[in-house]
Amino acid sequence: MAFYLSWLAIGLAGATGVVGLRALAAAQAKQRAALRPVRIASPGRQTDRDARRG
Repeated sequence: MAFYLSWLAIGLAGATGVVGLRALAAAQAKQRAALRPVRIASPGRQTDRDARRG
């Protein structure tokens, strides 16, 4: 019985580690997005996606 409980504990620890890594990666992505330069929209230029297409 203790054998199965130990495997369960290891599995739960691994799952929480994965969740923690995902949260850390999301926080880093937000920080990178905050540091990325923002494109300034000039009055004579359209900035939406459809403006670039042929």
